[in-house]
Amino acid sequence: MSEKADKPEKSAGDPFSQMLQFYDDWTKTWSGAASEMVSSKPFADSMAKQLESSLSAAQLMRRQMAQLMEQSLQQMSMPTRKEIVSIAERMTNIEMRLDDLEDKVDQVLDLLKTAE
Repeated sequence: MSEKADKPEKSAGDPFSQMLQFYDDWTKTWSGAASEMVSSKPFADSMAKQLESSLSAAQLMRRQMAQLMEQSLQQMSMPTRKEIVSIAERMTNIEMRLDDLEDKVDQVLDLLKTAE
């Protein structure tokens, strides 16, 4: 078949064909300009500065929220995450020592059984 069968015919009196052509040209022009702008070094530098300031602001907010949460927990006489982690580490250390003591007691009992 011919190309005319693939594309609808544009009549000279169709007002939308001119609008569509204008829209296509307009989007191509702006997309080219935006693409050039985004790929430029000044734009990348600007974005890097904005990202850096956003990250530093987020870090400051996170730090302030942690301090606020710690103060709130202290006022309610509740342990903080740091204190719970510290207790968990101590308990793990105690469990390891108990396991070592249990092994030594078993060794002593084995020695006593063999000595009988």
